[in-house]
Amino acid sequence: MIKSAIFEPNLLNMSPKSMLLLVSLFLLGLTASSQYTEKINTNRPGTSQGAFSVGNNVLQVEGGFGIGKEKHKLFKTKTNTFNFDYTIRYGLLIEQLEINLNGSFRTEGVKQTVGANEEKIRRTDFEFNTIGVKYLIYDPYKKPKENDSINYDELKSWKERYKFKWKNLIPAVSAYAGMNYVNTDNPFTFPTDQTISPKFVVMTQNNWWTSNAGSWVLVTNLIVDKITTDNPAFGWIITSTHTLNDKWAIFGEYQGQKSNFYSDDILRLGGAYLFNNDLQIDANIATNFKDTPSIFRVSVGASYRFDWHYKDEIIEKPGFESGIKGKEDLEEEEEEGKDKNKDEKEDGDFDELEEIENDSLKSEKTPFINDFEDGSHRDAMEQDLDERRTEQRLERERIEKEKQDKKDDKKFQKEERRRLKREAKEAKQAEKAKIKAEKEKQKMIQDIDAELDKMEQDEGVDDELQKIDEELKKLEEMEKGLDAEKTQEKEKTEEEKKAKEDEDIDAAYDKLQKDQEKAKKEEEKRRKKEEKKRLKEEKKKKKEEEKRKKAEEKKKKEEQEKNDDDKGDDNED
Repeated sequence: MIKSAIFEPNLLNMSPKSMLLLVSLFLLGLTASSQYTEKINTNRPGTSQGAFSVGNNVLQVEGGFGIGKEKHKLFKTKTNTFNFDYTIRYGLLIEQLEINLNGSFRTEGVKQTVGANEEKIRRTDFEFNTIGVKYLIYDPYKKPKENDSINYDELKSWKERYKFKWKNLIPAVSAYAGMNYVNTDNPFTFPTDQTISPKFVVMTQNNWWTSNAGSWVLVTNLIVDKITTDNPAFGWIITSTHTLNDKWAIFGEYQGQKSNFYSDDILRLGGAYLFNNDLQIDANIATNFKDTPSIFRVSVGASYRFDWHYKDEIIEKPGFESGIKGKEDLEEEEEEGKDKNKDEKEDGDFDELEEIENDSLKSEKTPFINDFEDGSHRDAMEQDLDERRTEQRLERERIEKEKQDKKDDKKFQKEERRRLKREAKEAKQAEKAKIKAEKEKQKMIQDIDAELDKMEQDEGVDDELQKIDEELKKLEEMEKGLDAEKTQEKEKTEEEKKAKEDEDIDAAYDKLQKDQEKAKKEEEKRRKKEEKKRLKEEKKKKKEEEKRKKAEEKKKKEEQEKNDDDKGDDNED
């Protein structure tokens, strides 16, 4: 029986192609995990810290407000509290490393009953400010074990891949080291506490997913705080989070603390809503199990991520860039591989063998298991891997398309809001301009009328026109009289002509002279009348031209002032 390298991996006897395929199957058979996630990874609404960082080059801000009441049975005090908790996280240099700043600002009003008197005390200060570094020591979701064998059923079966495995109980582990800073005379710390003290935390995190119950996350924190002071504190936090769907999640948390200054056990319950991939909104309530003091607190908060993370690129294995090759190509490559292996055996030179093997890695051919493996088994395995890769690529494309559609929709809505706002502003400005122009027009007309009236009064144009009209009327009356006299003279002339047909030439000549003089007078009157009419028309045209010029000058002046006002309004906007 010929031993196959896939069942008994001997790295010294395996060919480079077989080693490449073995490593590829290991990587494809496991779910890859990294610090960076497509959706925001926040520690809220609980107080524990997860084992994973926010991701390289990611800045995340987390904060919330809380109000509550505390009653102390022994001291007989009632306290109203207000808290503002804040966290700033940044992924530095590598995926596993994170620096963060945690702090809490607290203000409280205390009512204490002493005998029959009630005293009121107000205290305000920072409860703590801690800057520290977190580093992921072990991530079971990223690196496969060396002794894990390849399970082809798990590669092909969705059920096999996602069923519960005992090795999933192994958590991711991180370590945190920080430095506390508190003000002197701080009412919320022990009087002898140092201004600066260290803090250490060990964090574990398990991520579980089942088809029926969805995803679960279990986080535990072991805390050693202020160990260099007279009152060191030891604590632990256990947080369980469950996602109901893509947007909603619920959580429960138990926190314990032991120190000479203060000890307590606190229970928190709450939920969170994922607004988008970079924003989460949360709320929670907290209570404890004792009355020295008893605590009840309600908090709301949010987490936002500034994502400058460089997206990971998928690097295909040589030979898989364009999918699985055809059967004829595989047979040709297999023949070429056999010929190369025969040449290597015949040569026997180790240096030359190494050079040929390196060349075979660079040829970007489809890798195979060994020369004696059945070709159909290899084809089926490669086809399955190609189907998985195609499915993953389509899923990535779908997710990217959804993200791009959301971005485009947001951009369109933003542009639409801007357009509507701009149109409303322009309509409002146009209405104002229209009203202003109407007022200016009325004012301009009134000013022009007033100026024309003044000009007419100053120049006496109306008096001259009135005189011309009176003279024209007189001329018309004279013409009417002349016409009547002419008619009478004509009639008389006809009668005299009939009566004196035998007059001499001198009488006829005198009559002709009279007629010519009369005609000359009539022509002179007509000429004077036309001259006066012409003068009247010229004065009227001159008056209208002056009115028109003044109106144009006034209009230009008003338009210039309007343009200057519009420019001033634009500058103010």
